[in-house]
Amino acid sequence: MMTAAVTRKEPVIFSQVVEALFKHAFKERLDTHTRARLKKIGIDLDHPFLVAYSVPTWFAAVGVCSEVLFPGVSNEQARYRIGRKLVDGYGQTTMGRAVFAMLRMLGWERSLGRISRGLQSGTNFLSARTRFLADGALEVTFEVMPEFHAALGPTPGIDPHFMHGNMDAMMELVGAPFTSSELQPIEPGSQRVVYVLRRPAP
Repeated sequence: MMTAAVTRKEPVIFSQVVEALFKHAFKERLDTHTRARLKKIGIDLDHPFLVAYSVPTWFAAVGVCSEVLFPGVSNEQARYRIGRKLVDGYGQTTMGRAVFAMLRMLGWERSLGRISRGLQSGTNFLSARTRFLADGALEVTFEVMPEFHAALGPTPGIDPHFMHGNMDAMMELVGAPFTSSELQPIEPGSQRVVYVLRRPAP
C-alpha cells in the first residue's frame, strides 16, 4: 500500500521586509551589541540577507529592536512604532519606491483591494480582506492562510501591535480618510487580527 508524504508549508518573511527594517529604517541606530544579538537570532547584518526568514526569527528580531530602540514605552507600543517605521524603510527600497508610487496614483479606495497582494510581496502566509461597516467605518482583517496553520502550531503568525503600526502608516501613505485604527479583541488561539478604522468626527 502506498502512503502519501505530507509536507507542511512553512511560513516565511521575505528578505525585502528584513532589508527595509535593518538596512533602511534602523541602520544607523543598531550598535555592535545589538547587531551581535541579531546575529545569534539568525539575522547577520554583516552578510547579504537570506532569501527568507522564519517567523520565529522575525518576531525575535522585532523583539530585540523593541527593547533596544524604544526602551521608554510599553512593549506593545514599541512594536507598534517598529511597524510604522517598517513602512518608512520599505519606501526606501527599490521595490518599495515603485509600489508606493503606484498606490499613491491609485488612491486609497482602489488600494484597499491590493492589501493581500502587498502582504504577499513580503510574506508567503498572510492574507487580508476589508469591508465597510454600516456606520461608514472600515474593517480590515489580517489572517494566516489555513495551509500554514500546521507549521505554526500554537505560535501566533501575526504580531497584532506591529501590524497595527504597519497598517496605520500605510493608510496615511495612501491618504485614507480615517483616524488611527482600533485593534479588536483577539480570540485565544486565533490566527487572525481585526482592526476598525473610523472617520474623524465632523
